[in-house]
Amino acid sequence: AGAGTGGDVQPDAVAAKPTTGGRKVVFVYHSHPRESWVPELNVKNANEAEDSQKNVTLVGKRLADKLEERGIGALHSATDYPTKVQGYNWNYSYKYSQQTVKEAVAQNKDITFLFDIHRDSAAREVTTAKIGGTDYAKVYFIVGKKNERWEQNEAFAERIHEKLEAAYPGLSRGIWDKGSGGHAEYNQSLSPNSILIEVGGPYNSLEETYRTADVLAGAIADLYWEAERANASAKTDGKAAGLLAANR
Repeated sequence: AGAGTGGDVQPDAVAAKPTTGGRKVVFVYHSHPRESWVPELNVKNANEAEDSQKNVTLVGKRLADKLEERGIGALHSATDYPTKVQGYNWNYSYKYSQQTVKEAVAQNKDITFLFDIHRDSAAREVTTAKIGGTDYAKVYFIVGKKNERWEQNEAFAERIHEKLEAAYPGLSRGIWDKGSGGHAEYNQSLSPNSILIEVGGPYNSLEETYRTADVLAGAIADLYWEAERANASAKTDGKAAGLLAANR
């Protein structure tokens, strides 16, 4: 600042929060958008835990919102395929969602991270972690081996898993490498940073899944900014090396 601007230094200029600016780099979507929860719908069993309004899309929106709060541009799709797709067939869920992903990427070239958020079907004791006296919905990463480059997606899931384990031990159930049968591609060939994440099960509450979405957003954001810093550092080092070579 020049003379006469004494008290005008912006505090956020000192510790500016990192941001992707207008770039949307994350896309959150749902191949099975109606997956819901027994206690939220007041139904009797997991088979009835399906709803067109109160469902897993709320968890995806929470994740996208929390990523945005951390400076990471995120888009969310809550498309309800049963009403959108004429002649809807549940068996083609990943075909429908792949179209959604491709349309989002076509309109937003910066998207590199794809998260398909689901609700698992396991029992409450399997899908719940008590951490510091508070219940959280556990996360479970699913990797499809039908994708020829599945090891890249597994490595991406492993990084998130390790970040969660470090901060909230027991929150992650780990990674399930599913065989190459059935739907086992899960849109993961679209990006090495594409992963399917189960958040909780039919007997968790929305509050428990929201807690987990907040923690998951924090882990993803930390990984993103660590990678950005590493990339910036590598570029700086590369430029320095180039200048040294030019001056010899």
